[in-house]
Amino acid sequence: MYETSIVFNVKFLGSVDITCNGTPIVLERNNTTKVNQLFQMLLYHQHGVARDQVIYNLFHNEDIADESNSLRAIVFRLRKSLGALDIPDEDYVYIKRGTYSISPMAQVECDAIKFEELAKQALSSEDANHQQEILEEAIELYKGDFLPTLSGYEWVVTTQVRLKRLFDRCIKQLLEIYDLQKDYNKMYKISHRANDIYPYDGWQTYEMKSLIETGKTKDALKLYEDTETLMFEELGISVSAEMTEQLDRLGSQIKNNTDLISEVKKNLDTSKEEIEGAFSCTYPIFVESYRYIKRVIRRSGQAAWLMLCTITDGKGFALDDSDRLDNLSEELAEAIRVSARGGDMFARYSKNQYIVLLLDITQEDCVLVQARINENMSKESRKRYIKYNLAPVNLASAGTDNDTAELQDMVKGDK
Repeated sequence: MYETSIVFNVKFLGSVDITCNGTPIVLERNNTTKVNQLFQMLLYHQHGVARDQVIYNLFHNEDIADESNSLRAIVFRLRKSLGALDIPDEDYVYIKRGTYSISPMAQVECDAIKFEELAKQALSSEDANHQQEILEEAIELYKGDFLPTLSGYEWVVTTQVRLKRLFDRCIKQLLEIYDLQKDYNKMYKISHRANDIYPYDGWQTYEMKSLIETGKTKDALKLYEDTETLMFEELGISVSAEMTEQLDRLGSQIKNNTDLISEVKKNLDTSKEEIEGAFSCTYPIFVESYRYIKRVIRRSGQAAWLMLCTITDGKGFALDDSDRLDNLSEELAEAIRVSARGGDMFARYSKNQYIVLLLDITQEDCVLVQARINENMSKESRKRYIKYNLAPVNLASAGTDNDTAELQDMVKGDK
């Protein structure tokens, strides 16, 4: 490498930010243009990219009549765009023997390249202290997916997958080190950061463990509830078995600590939950409460009904995403709350559906509840947008593997 005073500082992890000797580099407004793609490709592949690979990376999903001519045009535009910037005058697109690279007169410092080097060095290190130090440095560099704005391009996706696998291994190794050291403050910091970047990858398990170990039981419980809601609403799945194990540990800790029990009781007693109207909750909480309530009312002999309220387009079909749907959904939730009784409960199942549990009620009275909901909609015409389905609660299934069968059938539209 030549001695040079030209330095590109490149950030490709989680965002795209390029400077040259401190001057921000913005070539074209849209970061996904071919000119930007070529420039970013050359900055990352510092040893150069073969011409055929450049063409493939840029055009393999497109029907281009003359790929060679198109590449020449892109190179010309890139040189022109760089030449118009307030940076040292240099031909930055260096082509030699069919290989394209950044000019050897420029030095490139790229976070993605540095991360990969550090990660591989750390994971192969046999010195525990040295490994921990390098792992911490590597993870600090990783802010998110490689070139996130170009996630639809094969060469980018391949790099994203490789770097994320390295990140996962580094995070896991560092968290295990902190666990052995019982350094739960550092464990929380790193797992919380990983959770922010990849909320569906299960890093909440370590985050929750660190909160429990440092006595932050209230925060641990809230994290569990938030994770449960996130996983169900976004992926339709339950939290991991490892996360549930942490909840069991939290429950054991609370049961064996009278001070914590007093604190929990105090929080319950001072709750500001609205007691007028039906109880509103998230769907995962609704399901668990439903299972419990079935056991209770099976002994009392009370009748109970499920009611599904679906927002339609007025012709019986589910309403698609729109501002009107958002407004109707908020309005329907409030209408359900004030129309049902304090002992009833409801939850939002999807963007256009609410599920309601009506206790100690007949089928005829359920129809009256529907009428009250319609009356509480802001406009008379809006009641035609709400479609209702009713199903009796099967008390015989309480406590069995099928205790939510009719609930699942209803929300999935099988009834």
